[in-house]
Amino acid sequence: MCILALMKKSLLVAFVVLQAACAGVAPDHPVDAQTGPVASSEDFRIVAGSGWKGHLSYLDYSSEALSEIPVEIQVDEPSGRTLVYAIRYPGETQYNSEEKIKLSRDGRKLNGGLIIARKRKDNGDLILVTTNQGKDDNRRADIRMTYTIGSTAFSISKEVRLEGESDYFLRHQYSLGR
Repeated sequence: MCILALMKKSLLVAFVVLQAACAGVAPDHPVDAQTGPVASSEDFRIVAGSGWKGHLSYLDYSSEALSEIPVEIQVDEPSGRTLVYAIRYPGETQYNSEEKIKLSRDGRKLNGGLIIARKRKDNGDLILVTTNQGKDDNRRADIRMTYTIGSTAFSISKEVRLEGESDYFLRHQYSLGR
């Protein structure tokens, strides 16, 4: 089996697992059809602090393989509508960076992506899903971001559907615990 076929199979399995994990998860609160789901900086307060360790899984387009590297994240207390977090790559400090998650004034968007789902898992973790249009690998694409927010688990996943394609694939995912 070629590498591309294996990669697609692995991504499909990951997607199915994610879908199964979200199946049956009740909405966190009623969703008004006119406003849709919303988020607030309070939703992110639980992840503030240090001690987040895990890995970044990403699709390397040059090799068409899913790669994984260790990562550590420190999250600042939310300030207004902005959450700032520092990403540290042990052994590859040249890639360290600082990122932000910005909420819109009405709470319906994160980093410009419209919140399309807000769910609370049985363990209390919050799942927020956004969608917007953008580019990936210099191609137009639909971008779906999934944020899992909890006291011991924090993840940020980016799925991409390239223009002209019907399926999303996992571009990258930060999976962290403390």
